[in-house]
Amino acid sequence: MKLIQKPRTFLLSSAVFLLMLFFPRTAFAAEYSYGSRGTAVYTIQQNLYGLGCEVIPDGIFGKDTKVALIRYQSDAGLSADGIAGEKTLTRLGEEVLSIQRSLKTAGYLSGKADGIYGPETLKAVAAFQRSQGFSPDGIAGKAGSITRKRLAGVTGGLKALHADAKNWGSPLKVAYLPITGGRSFGDQRSDGRQHAGIDYYVENGAGTPVYAVTSGTVTDRSNTFYAGTGAVTIQSDGGSVIRYGEITPLVSAGEQVKKGQRIGTIAANQADGGTMLHLELYSGAASGTLSRDGNEYWYVSGRFNRREDLLDPSWFLQ
Repeated sequence: MKLIQKPRTFLLSSAVFLLMLFFPRTAFAAEYSYGSRGTAVYTIQQNLYGLGCEVIPDGIFGKDTKVALIRYQSDAGLSADGIAGEKTLTRLGEEVLSIQRSLKTAGYLSGKADGIYGPETLKAVAAFQRSQGFSPDGIAGKAGSITRKRLAGVTGGLKALHADAKNWGSPLKVAYLPITGGRSFGDQRSDGRQHAGIDYYVENGAGTPVYAVTSGTVTDRSNTFYAGTGAVTIQSDGGSVIRYGEITPLVSAGEQVKKGQRIGTIAANQADGGTMLHLELYSGAASGTLSRDGNEYWYVSGRFNRREDLLDPSWFLQ
């Protein structure tokens, strides 16, 4: 098969477009070197700083900026000339953009991924580092740094989970009330903790069948989950963990289950007679019991009294 070669003009316009994404409109018209000043220089310094280079952003391309840029270029396999030309500017922006996208995937960055290592990116990286037990300096560092390795590991698992979840089924085959208010994830409880899952409330639903949303292995079966109800925990074949609570279990620990298999029935709790399926989701990146004290989480923030790889399962409804 004959390959069609793209015109040079197309490649050039693509490179210019990338530069326009990361720098002011005037930035790609010139190279930046010792003595340059302005917003574009400040952005270059922000990116260098976030990537672990020793420079303080001030908008002035002085000796420290040149030294930092040369070190970055050398590590990146670029021409180490201390000049921020097209290739260097593009590489800086793309590297920061990759970090921001990973932070968004992991739920730490809510703002736009724009290729600029600004205050929001610093805060997001610091929050991620804190969740991992690292010193929260907000600096992602060079490629291969412990922060970037851990971030890649966490987001890689989440991407696999999202891909796997596209094929998940529904845990119920009956109508349930909207998941809002006290039934939503993160809702405040009277004892100060937050709701660690979502509740599918079925009116007068005792005995309603509950189905596995995906195939996996039963890792735990309990008859003492909440107010006289039980729970089933299943680790999916894709690695994620789902706990189905406030049910009467019909499967045993160690049992292999298939997607759509009945694993229990909704039970009326003894607190108020409510009938619902309580569903919790975990990435599977951690190990051990799901209910525990301590509130250091990798993907969410709050007080849930759950394992650190707890996820907000609300997106599962989309």
